[in-house]
Amino acid sequence: MSANNRASKRLTWRKSAVYVCSLLLVSLADPRPLTFTAGCVLVALAWFLRLWAFGYLDKNQLLVTTGPYAYLRNPAYFGTFLAMLGVALACGNIETARGQMVYSLSLALVVVFLGFYMPRKMKREYPRLQALFGAEVDRHAANVPDFWPRFTPWRSGQQRSFSWGMVRENHELSWGLVLSLVMVLIWFAPYWSPFVLAGAIS
Repeated sequence: MSANNRASKRLTWRKSAVYVCSLLLVSLADPRPLTFTAGCVLVALAWFLRLWAFGYLDKNQLLVTTGPYAYLRNPAYFGTFLAMLGVALACGNIETARGQMVYSLSLALVVVFLGFYMPRKMKREYPRLQALFGAEVDRHAANVPDFWPRFTPWRSGQQRSFSWGMVRENHELSWGLVLSLVMVLIWFAPYWSPFVLAGAIS
């Protein structure tokens, strides 16, 4: 395993905070059929976007500018954002105190993700990519948005195809299993959530 992969698997306080918040959100879940279904659709789209992104990504070896990277420079992070929205939509509702609490917590998490996490991540990531790939990074950045996708793909001239081998190498298939488990836990939260069983929040 490479040093980069080992670093990405280390448990940091930020990752711990994400896990705790995610567990809290799912534990508070009070799903309704319509919003749960819409959340599932959004989560599925998020995973397919991440699959598409990691099927092109050869991390630290090549600056990919085709596939999803022709629409935005960080498709995997955008996929994560969509998954967050999907999980939040599936968990909450506007009818009960618990459902409203879920939406309030979700809004706070979105603010933290967009207002603090992503800017900090990009501030660190951009110089690292510049050191690896030089002016090619600036050319990509000048034509492709950082986070919100453009409507038409930028034609960089790069020839690269989607590869399931890259998906496996980037360990993305397991992400789909995790998301599926999360959605199952959300739907059945009324039967296992300690908040529900204790009658703490109705």
